[in-house]
Amino acid sequence: MASWCADSLRDCQAWKDAALELSTTSNEAARLFDALLRQIVSWSDCDALGGIDSTLKKMVEADPDAILPRAFVLGLTGLGTGHTPRVDKEFKQNLEKLKLDAEIRGNDREKLHTEAVILWDNGYHKSAAEKWEQILKDHPNDLMALKFAHDAYFFMGDAQSKRDSVKNVIDKWKPDEPCYSYLHGMLAFGLEECEEYREAEKHALQALSLNRFDCWATHARAHVLEMEARWKEGQLFMQQTESDWKPGWIIAPHNYWHFSLFFIEEKDFETPLTLFDNEINRRLKKSGSMLDMVDAVSLLWRLEMEGINVEEKWREIPDMSAHLDDHTIVFNDVHFGPLLSRRGEAENENHLYESLKKYTNCSNEDNAKICQLVGLSLYEGMMAFEREKYELAAEKMLPIRQHIYRIGGSNAQRDIFTQTLIHACILSKNREHNALVETLLNERNKLKKKGPVSERLASKFRENHAPSHM
Repeated sequence: MASWCADSLRDCQAWKDAALELSTTSNEAARLFDALLRQIVSWSDCDALGGIDSTLKKMVEADPDAILPRAFVLGLTGLGTGHTPRVDKEFKQNLEKLKLDAEIRGNDREKLHTEAVILWDNGYHKSAAEKWEQILKDHPNDLMALKFAHDAYFFMGDAQSKRDSVKNVIDKWKPDEPCYSYLHGMLAFGLEECEEYREAEKHALQALSLNRFDCWATHARAHVLEMEARWKEGQLFMQQTESDWKPGWIIAPHNYWHFSLFFIEEKDFETPLTLFDNEINRRLKKSGSMLDMVDAVSLLWRLEMEGINVEEKWREIPDMSAHLDDHTIVFNDVHFGPLLSRRGEAENENHLYESLKKYTNCSNEDNAKICQLVGLSLYEGMMAFEREKYELAAEKMLPIRQHIYRIGGSNAQRDIFTQTLIHACILSKNREHNALVETLLNERNKLKKKGPVSERLASKFRENHAPSHM
């Protein structure tokens, strides 16, 4: 798959001709950096190159001291949200060495990349994104800066910047440049998160017309179909194109999560359970990725809210306890806590909570500030709901509901918190909470077109309380 990733790879002179000069003198390292960048942007292994892991290994061997390739790898590590130099000492040492080497040997662009990666990995996300935007201002064809900024804005919950970052450069690219088609998929996702669904779908389809294997464009269109409650169309789209997006193994678990949501909408719960077993959790066991963990937890939690018993499924999710002290993004932690509790790991859940509180109060990282504003209360609300303390869950989540976007993720992903809050207010014995259900449903329907899940939530409210005009 992704054989084009190996075509016409750029050596040192080609990078210079593109106004993207590298300080390395190794043509092999330059070509392999290009190869790795293309595979990461396409979310896929290129068989001709031996895949991402092999390409990375060969790139490092070609020039272990190359500045930008090292910054790229360390940036990928941080943006994967499963490592932090606060916990991973080797990671910290590698960042420190990169900083020293870049100051001595790096060119101006490489120094900016190094600064951005170090900022991101140390938890200063906004400043990192500003550095990548600074690079794009002078080098709009810098794919590494564009990709990292795009991912950063996703984790920051900044939909407008995610859209505008790509929008500002796409017309400055030549259609024959490597990965050009993927810019349309990236723009589509930014547009979708800004609720510009027609433009988003247009760019997603344009990306797919240029390269049907663009699994990020597939992902963007799946978001549009989800938010517009076009679940039947979503099922068909994902099913008919599965052989195209399935090889994109980095994003495939998430795309299977999207696939599952279309079935949940129409009360088909067996298909999502099968997809959990055969794809989402199977892939999580292989990757150990925190982002894949989020997909697994989100799916099981949604099924439980639909009344499906998934007790055994929680125990099948692999051990993620190595990440108890990470706190790279609180978006991970608010999924992680319920997972630990559902698995019966009370001691680990308590460790995570105490660690999160300490981090929130003692760190000046951007994520700690988000925890102070919304993250810690959201964590406590989710855990209260998990323990069937519905009044407490509502009290924790109601005041922050308009700010939850700050934790990152997408509108579709954050719907888990909206649904949880609605359920909490329905099940609460506090009549003030009950009285807010109609407002919460209307808020949800404004962001996400009313579909069967919304109707079931309204029906549950009517069954538990006095009839209401909704």
